[in-house]
Amino acid sequence: MRDRFMITITDLNGSRHIYLHQIVKKFALYFALFVVALILFGGWLISILLGELDSLEVKKEDLLKKEYELTSRNKRLQNEIEFKAKEFEEISDKISNIEELVGLKTPEVASIDERLESITLTSSQQQELFKSIPNGWVIPNEGITAKFGWRTHPVLNKKEFHRGIDLRAPIGTPIVAPADGVVEFAGFHKDSGFGYLIILNHNFGFKTNFAHLSKNIEVKSGEFVKKGDLIGYTGNSGLSTGPHLHYEIRFIARPLDPLPFLSWSSANFEEIFEKEQRVSWQSLLKIAGDPQHQLKQHLSQLAHQ
Repeated sequence: MRDRFMITITDLNGSRHIYLHQIVKKFALYFALFVVALILFGGWLISILLGELDSLEVKKEDLLKKEYELTSRNKRLQNEIEFKAKEFEEISDKISNIEELVGLKTPEVASIDERLESITLTSSQQQELFKSIPNGWVIPNEGITAKFGWRTHPVLNKKEFHRGIDLRAPIGTPIVAPADGVVEFAGFHKDSGFGYLIILNHNFGFKTNFAHLSKNIEVKSGEFVKKGDLIGYTGNSGLSTGPHLHYEIRFIARPLDPLPFLSWSSANFEEIFEKEQRVSWQSLLKIAGDPQHQLKQHLSQLAHQ
């Protein structure tokens, strides 16, 4: 009976008899050792994975905490911006009321032709005017991405009045002064979403703002600039969705549409009187065409040379 479970192996060294139960025992032993090794390796791998999982959970908690802090901070900033914007609108309304009281608003009864029919300027007087009032492109014309007026803010996603225009420009595009003036502010503006900002004060109550600039600003507060002087470079600072220049023109704190001023030149000198009637052009041109005023302006320029 035992012979049926015996295997005989014959070779040059003779014959060997191996019983089947011995083979089974060895196989079972090796298999058991393999299973034990597999279990030990699996336990070691699971312990490593559990450690990695714990580390990922900690990182997840940190990220969730930072996300909550950033969300809370963003909400606070939005509330501050809304409050500042509301304050600004209230101030603008007060200024408008003051303008009406002191008669700075142009009467709508008289036509623009009637108001300007007796006022003519020589070419030299026009050029002097162009040095004092913002005009022309402050960067190369690559197009306009957002116009003046009501719109939905691209970052805050709410309807608000856009007090300037957005000019398309890659980062680092040079910006020039649109008229002679003095630098009121040049640096990072903390109280708005403008980022790096330059404000220029010009003659006759005009002011220009340049927002979302790079930090490489070429002018300082209090400096005098001439039309065409380099003042800074375009960037993407503040509340901005991409590189561009936010450009504003204001007259006694009232925002004007900069678009007519960009193309204003001697060739279309009178067009702006029709397009922008919130400026008291009649009284301004009378002063600009006054020979005594021209003499005083010339003497003033000599005094600053």
